[in-house]
Amino acid sequence: MTIRWTLKCLDFPLYLPSVSLPVFPPVQFWKHGLILCALLLTTCSTPGYIDTVLFIVTEDKPHEQVTFEPVVQVQGGKLIAPQADEAFIKAYLQDRIYPLYRQGQLVGRVEATGVVPMGCSALQSGARLQVSVPLTDAAYSAQGLRYLLATSALLVDAPLSGPVLTNQERDLLVRTALERLKSLGLSQAALKRVQLSDAARVNIAQRPTLIGTMSALADSVSNPGATVFVILQQEGAAWKLVYSAPKRFTDIYGQDFAGQSFRDAVDLDRDGTPELILEQMGNEVYQYAILKRQDGEWRTIYTGGGGGC
Repeated sequence: MTIRWTLKCLDFPLYLPSVSLPVFPPVQFWKHGLILCALLLTTCSTPGYIDTVLFIVTEDKPHEQVTFEPVVQVQGGKLIAPQADEAFIKAYLQDRIYPLYRQGQLVGRVEATGVVPMGCSALQSGARLQVSVPLTDAAYSAQGLRYLLATSALLVDAPLSGPVLTNQERDLLVRTALERLKSLGLSQAALKRVQLSDAARVNIAQRPTLIGTMSALADSVSNPGATVFVILQQEGAAWKLVYSAPKRFTDIYGQDFAGQSFRDAVDLDRDGTPELILEQMGNEVYQYAILKRQDGEWRTIYTGGGGGC
């Protein structure tokens, strides 16, 4: 016979032998439990930013590699670009374990294992994943990559479901992006070279949202490429284009390349509406951006981090 003990703030059952007097867990357990309870009370309180570091986790299944890199540091309600100094690396990138999220849902944990010497950023680290729930097919990557997020402080507000991105929704993203690229004056031959690089389905304020990036590569003669990033939101039975960032390039060698792709979503400021985490890519450089929906429009509230090779 056993007695079941439950610490409600942890939802962690303990099964102890039945004896005349209760056998309490060791002091160390209660110490850790109180620390986590205090953390949960902090992160579940009124909306607003809490001090944390947001990381992007990239799982490269084809090459059996996981990388871990800071996107932004939140301090005193301000979004600050992480600094590649020894103090930051020692505090956040060496032998640390963090909660792991996908679209705001807690899905496991990730351990930063140290700085990657051959990476394109001084703040990029190798990592190990431990995923505790099945991950749905909510996103598509032409390179076969999976993107997740991690934070140094536990965020448990407004988790998103993990909706599946259907083939029909991918086709809709492609058609919408092609129309935007046509508006840049691309020829039919150029449009035939267009490829979908990233696509995802998320819920924004409980409304299905499609996000995707399509790019036309430059040919070897005279026509430079182009790219477009689009956001579609469902209104009733229809889909509406709510954000578009098309760009055509002038250099066939990609010297003026600039594009952006969706990586994940998380309610960083805990106001009930998740922010979109993007990667902005240029010619041998990249950085991160955060898009927030304000007054019915998507606005960039942060750019920073990243690196270059």
